This record gives sequence, structure tokens and C-alpha cells, in this order.
Amino acid sequence: MGGEKSADLILHSGKIITVNDRDEIAEAVAISDGRILFVGDNKSTLSYAGPETHTIDLMGKTLLPGIIDSHIHMQWVGKSLQQINCRNPPLKSINEISEAVKQRVRESEPGEWIIGRGWDQVKLAEQRYPTRWDLDAVSPENPVFLFRTCEHLGVANTKALEAAGITCDSQNPQGGKINKDAHGEPTGLLEELPALSLITSILPVEAEEKLAEAVKTACKKFNKVGITSVLEPGLTPLEMRAYQHAHQNNQLTIRVNMMFMGNYQQITADALLKKLDSIQWITGYGDDFFRYYGLKLLIDGGFGGKTAYVREPYENDPTNYGLLIVQPDDLQKIVDAVNRLGMGVSIHCCGGAAMDVVLEAYSRTDKIGSIKGRRFQIVHAYLPSRENIEVIKRLGVTVVSQPGFIYYLGDSYLKNVGLERISKTKPHRTWFDEGIPVAGSSDGPVTPFNPWVGIWAAVARRTELGDKVVGSDQRITREEALRMYTINGAYMTLEEDRKGSIEPGKLADVIILDRDILTCPEDEIKDTKVLTTYLDGRIVYHA
Repeated sequence: MGGEKSADLILHSGKIITVNDRDEIAEAVAISDGRILFVGDNKSTLSYAGPETHTIDLMGKTLLPGIIDSHIHMQWVGKSLQQINCRNPPLKSINEISEAVKQRVRESEPGEWIIGRGWDQVKLAEQRYPTRWDLDAVSPENPVFLFRTCEHLGVANTKALEAAGITCDSQNPQGGKINKDAHGEPTGLLEELPALSLITSILPVEAEEKLAEAVKTACKKFNKVGITSVLEPGLTPLEMRAYQHAHQNNQLTIRVNMMFMGNYQQITADALLKKLDSIQWITGYGDDFFRYYGLKLLIDGGFGGKTAYVREPYENDPTNYGLLIVQPDDLQKIVDAVNRLGMGVSIHCCGGAAMDVVLEAYSRTDKIGSIKGRRFQIVHAYLPSRENIEVIKRLGVTVVSQPGFIYYLGDSYLKNVGLERISKTKPHRTWFDEGIPVAGSSDGPVTPFNPWVGIWAAVARRTELGDKVVGSDQRITREEALRMYTINGAYMTLEEDRKGSIEPGKLADVIILDRDILTCPEDEIKDTKVLTTYLDGRIVYHA
């Protein structure tokens, strides 16, 4: 035997993509007590077999580390499976969305809320936003609210507006917008969190057990596509307890780093500071399955809804520079508090102007206490300037990107910011060339959680409807794309010594694929299927 300890499981005769520092390929891996024991050639690895060792012949199949999605709303994904799916496909028009709402009303109790998500006006036949009147026609008595795919806009019917107290006299909340027609009547369209929260704050509160069930549902779906770890960006206290509930009942088959959502409600910076002071955890508190990372904050919107805070106006809206949800002085107070409390922070900043604001806050807090090595995050980070890149490198800031946005949302981006800007959006080649750690994610349910589409999109950079290549000079290699969804994801949460690659001593989270993702035709990457998912060396999904 190769060592004193025998393996519980040996997977041999395969293509083992280790994702180690040298991107080495091995033939076999030995697992013991939920961790990687040995990686190497068949002969050396099989020498770790003992009388109780289970051996599996991979017959040439590809095995790699479990996927890490570094920005995904796992509970929302679980809940969204019970809501109306307004994506195109399956729903190609406002008429079809209305029919889906009509059907859901038939299935619901009088007065029950109807929730849906996923529409994108650019992909609808009518090429416009849905309105309250579209929804009133099919749901005059049940309140309806449908989130846009980006989750930064939503449309409400009249019953929902009435429940929220939104009228023609309502003023825009700071950082948000209540859309009105030429006569001053609300159209039902609400933009950004401060406006959306007028609705979301009055939705019925779901029981902790129901939220835990959503977690359990999401775990099964994620394991099926090879996801074994997530960074859950922004939870309410109740949602955080739901994860604890699932963990205590041994229902977690996904490793979760959770973040507290700073502006899930419209609250002042001072009120948020009090909440942060009441949280006694620091980054890394917890165990291998359930850990606390820190604070999530949104400061702007997105390109699709034209709410990202940009340096130059939108292509088809020359006076619109987007929305800044959190003012710089308030942001500074919050970032300083996070720094002082020993927490991590992940800030949603899509537009270039938003990146400027966030990186200025990071630079200032660094003078109070160094954040180098803390891995403060910027999420989305569409259009960095040269100055932004230098600040990111100096402070050790990390980037969490969503390559799949280029595919799923790229057509609306093209319309709203034009080819030149979208070609520079999500500059993955630049991040790698500059040595800046960048991780991959889906931001599900904003876009589907299938990581193989994201990995393919980082390589191909093509849009969904127009099938147009945008920013070919920002393509990355397949090996780099895999790093975004494995070892770089572990780096985001200071866990690169525990997971993210197939190396001795690391957690035995591995997946077996139906194809060689490094050599298959490029367009087939997105069609990759997972045959088996192992967590701690035990099967949590098998096709």
C-alpha cells in the first residue's frame, strides 16, 4: 500500500483535471474520510487500496473539482421553482405572460399574491415593458408582482400598488423610481431596491420551514449540475435561520457561505450599522457546510434595466446615467464598520461610475485598517477603468463575475449600451492578464444556474438571440474558465486550502462528466451533463 492509510474510495482510469497551480492532469484519485488522500497515476493511486476500498473504473471519463458558484441566491432559486417562469423561452410575449398569470389566478385563493420572475422586454414580441393594465386584465382581484430577469425592476398590477400605497402622488424613494405615464399615473413598473421594497416589504412572510424546504429543493437541483459550494449573497435574518434549520436536519448537500443583506429593506446607514454591530460573527465562522462570510450591499442596478450607474449615458436614453442606491458618505460608514468588525464585504456595482464609488470607499477604509488579504469583493464590475484596475491590484480586491450574462442578457445590453461598451463588459481576459482573482457565478435566479453555460460563455462570448460575438479579445481559455468556477471560487471565501482543486488534504468534492470539457467542440461545452456528484466523497447525485 502507498501509505499507512487505505482509501475508502478510488476513482481510476480517467482524466482527472486537478486545477492545481500547474493545471496537471492525473489518472486517478484516492479518497479517505471525506478528503483527497492521493492524486496521481493509476498504479500509485491503486496502491492505496485496502480490503474495504471501493474502486470505480472511470473508463476514460473526465473528473474535476465540484463547481463553486460564487454569487447565487440559492433560496430564491428554490422559491422561484414555485413561481411563474416569465423567461423567453418559454414565454415569448406579454400576452403569453398574461395567460400564465391568468392560469395561476385560477389555481390561487382570492386575494393571494401571484409572483413571477424572468421577463426581459428586449426578448418580448411587443418590445416593451409590461404594465399594471396588462396584469389587471387577467388579475383584477389578486395582487401580482413580476420581477424582471435582473431582479432590479418589477411590474405590479393595481391591486399590488394599492396594497403598497403607491399612487399618482407617490414620490420616488432615494435611489429608486416609480414609473409614471404622461398623466402621472403609475404604470406598475418599479426600478431598483428602494422602489421594489415598497412591494417586497409587504409580501407575506414565509415560514422558516418553507424556506428550509426551498433550500433542500435547490440543493438537489444544484448537485445535478455539479455545484457543491455557493456564496449566498444577501440574506435576511429569517433566511439565515432557514439555512441553519436545513443544516441541523442534515439537509445541506451544498456548502454555503452566507452573507447578510445590508439593504434588503429601505433603511438608513445608521440603522444598518446597528444591525451589523449586533452580529457577533466574523468571516469564516461556522463549519465546512455552513459558514458566515459577511455583508452584501447593492449600490446600483444593471444594464438590462438601464439602472447601472454609468460614466456615460445609455445608448438609447441620453439623459439617463442610471441610479446610485447608496450615497458615498453612507457607503463609507458601512465599509468602515465592516472593516472594523472583521467581516468580508461583497458590493454589487455594475456601472463604471458605481465601481469608482466602491473602490474609493475601499481605498479610504484601507487607510484606517489594511484590507489587503481580506479579499473584499466587487460583484459584476462591468466596465473597469485603468485606474480601477490599479486600485483593485493595490488593495487585493477580488472580482465576482457572471459570464452567462453575456449570453442570456447580452442582447438587451447591446441595445442599451451599444457594441463598443458591451465588448469591454466583463473583461475576463483583462482580469486574468492583470493577475486579479476573478470567480464565476450565475446570480441565479437572475440567469439559469447551469454553470456549464457560464463556462462556455467565458470562452465564446456570444449572445443568445443575435448569436453575436461581443469582445472576442476578452475570451479566456477553457482551463481559465474552469478556474473561475473552482479554485478561484474557493479563494473568494479564503478556503483555497480546503477546496476548489483536487489535491491531497482537500475536501473530496468531485464530479464526473459525460464529456472531456477541455477538448470537446466549443459549442458543446454548454451542453455538458454531470454523471455523478460527490460531496465529502459520498454520492449526492447520480444520473
